[in-house]
Order: sequence, then C-alpha cells, then structure tokens
Amino acid sequence: MARPCGRVVFGIISAKGQSERVAQIHVIIGEDDYLVSEAAKRIVGDGVGLETVDSANSTNEELQLRDLREAEASLLTPPFLDPRKTTWWRNVGFLPQGGKGGPSEAVKLALERFAEKLAAADLPENQHFILSGPRLLQTSIFAKTLKSSVEMIVFSAGKPWEQARSAVVRVVDLAKEMGLSFERGAAELFVARVGTDSRSLVSELEKMRDYIGGESRAVSAADIAEISSQGVGVEPEIWAITDALGERNFAKVLDSVGRFERETGFAVLVTTVVEKFFRQLAELKDAEAKGRFREAAEGMNPYAAKKNQGFLRNWSLNELRAARFRFLELRERAVSSQSADSLVVVRLAQVCRRRAAR
Repeated sequence: MARPCGRVVFGIISAKGQSERVAQIHVIIGEDDYLVSEAAKRIVGDGVGLETVDSANSTNEELQLRDLREAEASLLTPPFLDPRKTTWWRNVGFLPQGGKGGPSEAVKLALERFAEKLAAADLPENQHFILSGPRLLQTSIFAKTLKSSVEMIVFSAGKPWEQARSAVVRVVDLAKEMGLSFERGAAELFVARVGTDSRSLVSELEKMRDYIGGESRAVSAADIAEISSQGVGVEPEIWAITDALGERNFAKVLDSVGRFERETGFAVLVTTVVEKFFRQLAELKDAEAKGRFREAAEGMNPYAAKKNQGFLRNWSLNELRAARFRFLELRERAVSSQSADSLVVVRLAQVCRRRAAR
C-alpha cells in the first residue's frame, strides 16, 4: 500500500505529494493552541473511535517515556471491526526544539525511534494518528525522518508584526463567521488590545457579538474600548498615548496618560516612549520631504508606517524636533529624580498646542 508523501500545509511550507491518498499520520505544530486544536478536530471529525494521550502535564523523563509508549501502543493497535480509529497524542511539549527546553537524551532517542516507526507505518484507511505540540525544530532528526512520509502542519510564529498582521486577517474571517464586521482600522485596534492568541480573539468576538446584539452595524473603536478586555500578556496600551499625540488631540492624550499615572516609574515610561515617537516622526517627516519615505519606513510594521504617515500632516518638522527635545530633557530629569511626574502632562499640553501660524 503506497504511503502519501509528506507535506507541510497552511501556506508555511509546501510540497506536493506523490499520491492522491489522504494522509493518515499528521504532525501539527504551533504555539497557538486554538489553531492547533481546530486543525486536529478537522481530522478527528465527530470523535468516533478517538483515543487521546495528553502530555500537558508530562514534565519529567519518566512521564514523557510513559506517554510515548502509550501513543505507540495505540498506533500499533488497528481498529479491527470498528468503523475507524484516531489516536491523538496532544500537547507534546518535549519534542526536539533546539537550545533549552528540549527533551532529555533518553527521550530524544526514544522519539527518534518512534519517528522511524511512524514513517514506516502502513495504516489501514480507517485509521489516523495525530501528534500535536507547540514547537519542533525542523532540522532535527525527528522532523527530518517524518517530513517525507506524513502530513506536517506548521503554524509559524513569525515576527511580532507578522503575527499581528496574520491575526488581523484571521479575526476578520472569524468575525464574518459570527455575522460581524469591523469599521476601517478597527480590526487592527481589536488585535492590538486583545492580542494574537486565536482562542482569546474568538472569546472576545463572541462577547462583542452579544454586546452588539441584533444591530446591523460594524464594530467600531468605541465598541472595542467599551467591551473588549486586554489580552493576557498584552502590554498596557502605551500606543494609545502616541496615537493621540500623532492626531494632536489633547483630550485623547489626557485620557490615555491617565491609564499609566499610577504605574511605578510613570514619568520615565511616558517620556521614553514619547521621545522615541517624536524622534521617529521627525525622521519620517524629513525623509518624506526628500521623497524617501518608503526607504525610511523599511522594516516597520506596514500598518504602523501608514498610520505614522497620516500623523505627519499634523506636524511641521521643526515642531517635531522641538517636541522631541522637550521630552528628551524631561526624561533626563525623570531618571535623575522623582519630581518630573507633575510636568509630564504640562509638556504634553505644550507640544499639542497649535500655533496660529505654522
């Protein structure tokens, strides 16, 4: 019986198989638990004949080897007269991954032997085997042994801004499935607030759907501010200050700064972020005047670059340079003493004030 050639799907890596037969052994890798689970569930179907081995709590060598033996035993036990059988070995956090956090030498060798058995397995058409985990070093012996003989699904983490861009696309699709849509720019704001974790995005979208109810309207920035919770691990919304400054809207600046006033090191934090923001805008403004904006914005998050370009119309180059100098000076004062907190809002008001003639 011919085995399908391995393939890595979902646009991460791909190679056409040599057989049209659906793969029966699947390796699913990704740190986004929701995406991994959804991919596995599409294979599991209605759950008939499902056997699971969960390694979420297998944190030592003894438990890891026990799970491996259990998964192998299930693999080697055919469905017999049952309509089908699927083994799902999930949350395998001890696959080879390079550096710290990888398996012990004994577990590594056992995994490599198991990979050889998976690669050589000739399963009946009504049997599937799924292995899922957060990380797998693609250059490891384990991964190389499997690549030519199994379906490998890899959700690549990518750079932070790439994760955010992918999450925006994903959240728009998820919202559409729930009958929701976003106003222009609101999807990016939603991801910035909630984070890129798919399970959190789904949960917050469901909450948004309940909040909006049967109203036929798109999700707005005001809706997100009112109902969406900040995701676990998402940094406080320091970008809200710089966005308000970019718009030169002092009312928004006051509101956003108020979220940080009780933070330890408030003055140091705000002056550091604002000085960097004005420095960046000044560089972009100067580059724009010389027809070199695209070159200056190279390497930036495309969404952030476009947003900053929009901010430039609110500022002259001299204003940006002067604002940067004000906050550079205030940051030095904040670092050397604790007397700068009260001056932060004053400086923000000064730079936001528009002159009669510019």
